[in-house]
Order: sequence, then C-alpha cells, then structure tokens
Amino acid sequence: MNSDSLALIFVAGYLFCLPIIGWLVKSKNNQVREYYLAGGSVGFLGLFFTLYATTYSGNTMLGFAGRAYRDGPVSLFAVLGMAAVIPVFMLFARELNELAKKKKFITIADFLRFRYHNAPLVYTVNLLLIITLASYVLTNLKAAGLLLEVISDGQIPMVYGIFGLATVMAFYESMGGMRAVIWTDMLQGIMLLVGGLLVFFIVLFNFGDAGTINDRVRLYTTGWEALDNYQLTKGISLIFMFGIAIAIYPHALQRIFAAKDWSTLQKSFKWMCVMPLVTTLPIMLTAMAAVLILGDIQYLEGSESDRVIPILLQFLSQEFVFLKFILALFMAAALAAIMSTVDSALLSLGSMFTQDIVRPIYPKISDSRLANVGRLMTWILMFIMAALAVSLSNTIWSLIVLKLEIMLQVAPSIILGVMLKELKWQAVLGGVVVGVVSTLCLKFSPQISLNLLGIHAGIWGLLINLSSIFFVQLFLSRKTK
Repeated sequence: MNSDSLALIFVAGYLFCLPIIGWLVKSKNNQVREYYLAGGSVGFLGLFFTLYATTYSGNTMLGFAGRAYRDGPVSLFAVLGMAAVIPVFMLFARELNELAKKKKFITIADFLRFRYHNAPLVYTVNLLLIITLASYVLTNLKAAGLLLEVISDGQIPMVYGIFGLATVMAFYESMGGMRAVIWTDMLQGIMLLVGGLLVFFIVLFNFGDAGTINDRVRLYTTGWEALDNYQLTKGISLIFMFGIAIAIYPHALQRIFAAKDWSTLQKSFKWMCVMPLVTTLPIMLTAMAAVLILGDIQYLEGSESDRVIPILLQFLSQEFVFLKFILALFMAAALAAIMSTVDSALLSLGSMFTQDIVRPIYPKISDSRLANVGRLMTWILMFIMAALAVSLSNTIWSLIVLKLEIMLQVAPSIILGVMLKELKWQAVLGGVVVGVVSTLCLKFSPQISLNLLGIHAGIWGLLINLSSIFFVQLFLSRKTK
C-alpha cells in the first residue's frame, strides 16, 4: 500500500469521526451563548486544546514551513513571535474574562459597545475583523483543498476537496457549535502535535543527530552569518506583530469569553508557552533542512514552497519505506490543523453576523430563534468562503502578514480599552482609521515599501495609530478639564 492510499485512509477515518462528535455533543440548550461560547464554562483540557489547535493551524504546517524553506534561519523569529502571544494575553485576559462573565459578552463588538458606547467605532472595528477573519478562512480553505489534492494524488481536485471539507465542517459546527469545535480541536490538536514532532525526528534520523542539522543550516545562504541589521530589525518587528495581532484574533478572544474562570485561563496559558518549541520550531527546522536534503533534485518557488514538508517526506519515503506511514500521518495532521482553524474562525464570523447584525435589526428576536439563524449562517458563510477560496493565488505567508498588519490596528481598541478606563472613543476611532490607512499606504506604495528599515508596514501603522490616540486623548482630556 502506497503513502497516498494510507493518507486517504487516515483522512477518511478522521473526517468520519467529526460529524459523529458534532452530533454527540449537541446541546439541548438552544441559546446563543451556549451555541457560540459553550455556556462560558469551558474547563482546562478543552480550553488548552482549542487554543492550541486554533493558534497553530495549517499556516504553521505549510505557510511557516514555506517561509523557512525560502528565507532560512532568519524566519525563526516567527517562533519567538508565537511565544510572545502569551505575555500579551496576560496583559488583559483576566479582566476581559471577568467582564465577559458579568456582562454576558458573546462577540468582541459586545465589549466595544459596553466600553465605548459609540456605533461608528464598533462598526469600523467589526468590519476590519470580518475582513481579516475572511482572509484567514480563505487561506486555510485553499491550503486544505490543495493538501487533499496532494493526498489523493490528484484524484480529488482542489475544488471538490474545498467544498467537501466545507460540508463536513458546516455539519458538525451547526450541530454542536462551540462544544463541537472544542471536542474536534482536541482530536486535531493531538494529531498536529504528534505529526509535527514525528516529521522532525525523521529528519534527525536522516542526518544522524541535531548537531549535523545545525552545521548544515549554518551553510544556508541566508544563515546567521548573513543576518544584517535590516534582517534583525525585520525579525524583531515580526515578533511584535505576531505577539500583538494573534492575541486579538476574534476566535482567540472568544476562548477568553468561554473559559470557566481566570484560573483555567492562566493554566492553559502556561502550557501554551512551550508549544512554539514543540510545534513551530521543529516544522521550520525541517523545512530548512529540506533545502539541503533535496539539493539540486527539486527547488520550489513561490506558493509551491508551502508544500515543502509533504514533498520532503515523499522524497525520503523512496529510501525508507516506513516513512510512508509518517507521510500519511503528517498529511492527515496538516489537514486537521487547517480544519481546526477554519471551524473556529467561521464560528466567530457567524457570531458577528448573528449577534452584531441580525440582533440589532430584529431586537425582539428570541434567543433560540437567533441560535437557529446562527446555524443557518454557518452553512451560508462556509460555502461563500469555499467559493472564494477556489480562486485564491497568493502564498500563505504573504496573506498571513497582511492579515496581521491590519489586526495590529485593531489591537489598541481592545487591549488599551481593557487597561485604560479613561480612554475616549474619539481617540481610539481616529487611531484605527489613521493606522489602517498608513499601513496600506506604506505597504503598497512602491516608493516607500522598499525603504521601511526592515520594519513591517503594520508596525509603522501601529506607531502612528498609538501616536494619534495619545494626542487626541491629551486634547480631549485638557478640553474636559
């Protein structure tokens, strides 16, 4: 039996389990908060795995690997960026969790309405979050379709793969809501962790020991010896961008709302601190080693490099037959990682449409009826995203960066909104607008984008954003006095 057949068996078994899980955990409590937040009572094990599976997605297995393959050791700053997410969470998660319990928040917009009492600010932030979430879903659906096409050796075209997976996710999510997502995330998280570590150990086995990998990585054309001031600055910029932006993913914040209490959150965060070392780092080291293992046999360019790990395993399995099993497991794990992100993002996207658009239009709608609207919205949004994902052409990494740069401009409205009680809505709204405009101008202006000193456009946008908030807040405070 070849690796493609094994992978298809693993994937088929995995996909068969998901609808069953969705059906089994279906709650009789037909309330919006139960559907989107599992009643706000998620314990440690479920919270940890859903945070892990949501944070480390197909972007890690494919996008991060592609970047490491193209750029070498300088890309390892992404590992520190993933680790930086937890300290940022610690700044505001406790107070936000306690506030969400007290005020029954479901979406980020619920917090923004409570905190600022200003509709234009809420609509602006929500629009940006919807755009970035849609981008997140699109990249991961595209990656899932491509992966299924590779697994089936072309027998399942990408288009059919995307719509087939969308159907499975829409089914179990509409059945069990957040509870179904958490239970499937536990399965997906275990597969992701085991798959990533196994691939790394296989590469170690091929080289003999970790020291040999280190010696060969040092020969990389963009190795540590070539790390100039520009690359160093860009790496530090990447750490800040990852740490701040990922901490305010809408689906990550909804995990804070859903957590049973601060003690549960804190325990989950402690375990999440070590996950970059056992997930992101092994995958990126493996991708860098692929350049040296494959040598002149095959060089991957552009979006093709996002498939470097499967291609590496296929190459090694020609020499070591038992690697066919590992390749099959990795393919299934990568698909599981992607699906864990898509279902979480879609649930958050659905909650925004349901809670922030439908409820204001129909304020007298019952909670149970609104939950049913949410289930219908899951199917509608899933298939809209699937249709759009078919025509996506960018590399996963480029879309990750653009999404995070926009998310950075939303961060002050949430993080500073929790920490600073005197912060005015005018200052926050002005900061968001000038931050987004500045980021897009810096990123897409050919005269400027090449001369940013290695700092991402989103970081410059955030600095302009914060400066605007400071001066408007100062002006309003003096005017009030």
